[in-house]
Amino acid sequence: MKHIFTVLALAFFTSTASFAAELKVDSIHVSRSDSLLRLDIVIDPHDINPGRDREVVYTPVVRSASGSDSIVLPSVTIAGRNRYYSHLRNNRLQDGEMLYNAGSNELVNYTVSVPFMPWMERSRINMGQTEGHCCDKPRTGKATPLAALDFAEVPFVPTGKPPYVELTGDEAIELTAEGSAFIDFIVNRTEIRPSYRRNKREIAKIIASIDKVKNDPDATITRITIKGYASPEGSYSNNVRLAMGRTAALKDYVREHYHFAPEIMSTDYEPEDWAGLRAWVDKCTLPNRDGLLSIIDSDMQPDPKDHEMRRRYPSDYKVILDSVYPALRHSDYTVRYRIRTYQSIEELIEAYEKTPERLRPVDYQRIAAHYGSGTPAFDEVMLAAVERFPHDAAANLNAATIAMKAGDTKAAVAYLDRSGDSAEATYMRGVLAAATGDLDRADRCFRLASDAGLELAARELDALRAHRHRKTVEYLIKPSGKK
Repeated sequence: MKHIFTVLALAFFTSTASFAAELKVDSIHVSRSDSLLRLDIVIDPHDINPGRDREVVYTPVVRSASGSDSIVLPSVTIAGRNRYYSHLRNNRLQDGEMLYNAGSNELVNYTVSVPFMPWMERSRINMGQTEGHCCDKPRTGKATPLAALDFAEVPFVPTGKPPYVELTGDEAIELTAEGSAFIDFIVNRTEIRPSYRRNKREIAKIIASIDKVKNDPDATITRITIKGYASPEGSYSNNVRLAMGRTAALKDYVREHYHFAPEIMSTDYEPEDWAGLRAWVDKCTLPNRDGLLSIIDSDMQPDPKDHEMRRRYPSDYKVILDSVYPALRHSDYTVRYRIRTYQSIEELIEAYEKTPERLRPVDYQRIAAHYGSGTPAFDEVMLAAVERFPHDAAANLNAATIAMKAGDTKAAVAYLDRSGDSAEATYMRGVLAAATGDLDRADRCFRLASDAGLELAARELDALRAHRHRKTVEYLIKPSGKK
């Protein structure tokens, strides 16, 4: 009886002893490529001694954080001597499974790669453990945690307050008033007769344009330009004389009416308005439109051109002569004037609401500052500034900052293309790159802006690099490090 008890006790001890041996690893490494998850682990088997007829089977399992998905990796079997040779004789192992002799004390070098699945982004790897015997049902031990994985893409969001830069453009604003007058002259004459035909009405147009500016207390006239045009009929040399003379006559009439200083007035002339003629013919429905355009666009001199149109297309030419040529005898005028500098914030706000085209970039800055940085009114003024000054680098940079704040990356790209190369502009290009997932470009931009002295960029660069090197694998088992 005592002998039987001893045998049973020995058998029980042998069947449970293997679980007393803690799993030890020499090293462990988990990595991810675009399409594969790889596990490299070296198991230290020195303390694993299941007995001659027994075995310990280690099976890594990858399980999602929610527990709803998992994949079982190939097993490693460490078998006692008899069990080891039994496996070799009977070839019981599945593809990919590994077999080691417990008595050899050989380190177990385990490497496996599996397709990376989306659910693996946040998951754990545990090492399952079972003990087996040729005649007994395998017993499962407690799984050993190996690693916690967090490969999920986490967007980098800059935390620094976006920079607004001051608008500093302070050049005086110059505006223009433009128009055309159709002054009628007696045939082959250059003097102006105000009462002749429609001249009273046409001269009044010019006077009204000048008066509107002259009577504006905020405006000072700096230049009045008159350019006279003649139509192509008649000889070119005579049209030169008429265009010059009639333009000079209109200039003298205006100057005498207002007593302007001579240097304020300037003139130019176009002996024959072929550009105006072509524009009309291009849109007309005349039967020979294409032929007329061919003549107009040819290299012929002006007089032969006019003659050829009249000779080749007499009916069409009569329409042009009666309906088009009179409109080509016109005088274009431009009144340039300078706007005074507004001093008080009340004046600036009134101009912003009524005549924003009269404001300089620095004026928009004063108005925006009045409302306070970052307020809706501030942003509204800054967007109005970039609309008024589409090539101002500072205005574009502020507009890009506002667009990024609103999540409008498309608009931000357009603004940043015109925002210059300041440290602040480079920083905002980094912010845009981060928002679109291009962290390499964000790193370069933050580094360049930091090198240029922008402390905000230096802090953002540190934060970005910490983000990019964040721990994606947390190892839950401590390697022994034996070699």
